[in-house]
Amino acid sequence: RSGFRPSNGWNPYNPLTHSEGGVMAYKITEECIACGACVPECPAQCIAEGDPIYTIDASKCTDCAACAGVCPTASCVPA
Repeated sequence: RSGFRPSNGWNPYNPLTHSEGGVMAYKITEECIACGACVPECPAQCIAEGDPIYTIDASKCTDCAACAGVCPTASCVPA
């Protein structure tokens, strides 16, 4: 699902379309199995391998939800 975009007019690259006018981010929960499926899907390249699970750099995350669309354990969730 590379390039996943909601169809409601929301633009992940425009902070003005985010709630409260601020940039939101996704996080990876402890359910992560460290499969790495999310890494190549992230257009902002903000996902890195951590110990023991992957992590998302919130300062780079554009809230596009591409990671959530490919995660087999639904571990990528809004922060």
